Amino acid sequence: MTYIGAKIRMNGERQRYTVTACNDRFAIMTKPFNAKKTYLYTITGLHRDVRGPCNFIFGLPSDVNSPDLAKEAFEMLEAGSMEVGYRRCIPLHSAERAQLMEINL
Repeated sequence: MTYIGAKIRMNGERQRYTVTACNDRFAIMTKPFNAKKTYLYTITGLHRDVRGPCNFIFGLPSDVNSPDLAKEAFEMLEAGSMEVGYRRCIPLHSAERAQLMEINL
């Protein structure tokens, strides 16, 4: 069972991310960025234990701020045509991984 809408606190960040799409390998999460009236996103790759932006040069192909909108990007992750970028990814801390496992990804 997956929990869309679950809140995850990443290590060292004050504001929590909201899960917009997930399965046992990936999770797409967003949080508001009020200064620019937009949002920030991160993709976790549990098979590599990393999180970061997608590997596309110009960013995501679609909006991921809601579960309905994140469906296209998530399908691309599952198909293997998009992944967590290697250049700017950071390793998941054990506390972050535990929170993701707690919501039964």
